[in-house]
Amino acid sequence: MTSIIKNLANWPAAERIHAFVTERTGGFSTGNFASLNLAHHVNDDFCTVERNRCLLKSSVSADLSFQWMHQIHSDIVNVVSVASSPVKGDSLICREPGIACCVLTADCLPVFLTNLKGTEIAIIHAGWRGICRGILNKTVNKMCSQPDDLIAWLGPAIGPCHYEVGGDLKIAFKKSISSKKLWSEVETCFAESSTEGKFFLDLNKTAGAILNHLGVSNIYGDDHCTFRDSEKYFSYRRDGETGRMVSTIFIDPKV
Repeated sequence: MTSIIKNLANWPAAERIHAFVTERTGGFSTGNFASLNLAHHVNDDFCTVERNRCLLKSSVSADLSFQWMHQIHSDIVNVVSVASSPVKGDSLICREPGIACCVLTADCLPVFLTNLKGTEIAIIHAGWRGICRGILNKTVNKMCSQPDDLIAWLGPAIGPCHYEVGGDLKIAFKKSISSKKLWSEVETCFAESSTEGKFFLDLNKTAGAILNHLGVSNIYGDDHCTFRDSEKYFSYRRDGETGRMVSTIFIDPKV
């Protein structure tokens, strides 16, 4: 039978804030999607994914409504006050208890945000395209909380040792950053590869530099690499057709 494993956010959030990332085991999917695939858009069986999502819902103690997104690597930020059908975009902000805000990943970086009092939360799907388009900036700017009142947790994503990118991507980042000081920090996130014209990008470090530039100085995370750890995580770059983990954050309605 099935038993969901979660990585709980390791940050000093308020007691009423719950945040976690699922691992890939403990579900019903088979083959390339084995076993806790929580995404409908990857060609897994629809009913099987629904069974996996039921497992997810039953794994939380509170009675929650789940808010999903149609993720498009954009700069679209959605403010949610009532859970609805999936919304288009790559970021969710919520100030209402009982709404579980969800992001699906299999290499991209999930970014969790909350204020110190636990009255506002956000979850961001931060791939390189979304970061270049300003998804981090626009989320922080759209929150009611001041940046210095926010804390962030950066979840599992592809690590710099496995994320080789071309020089065109480095140019795209440089064009998207107007601050010379910030670019000098982000540029250090690109390590030269032995392949000419290629670099290894540290997504985690990049997001941290941008958040810090925005005034979010309390940033936490770990070095879990989705590519490296095939037992725990799905990885699109490693496997191609594969499932997705979910990153979830909510304000406990009982606290």
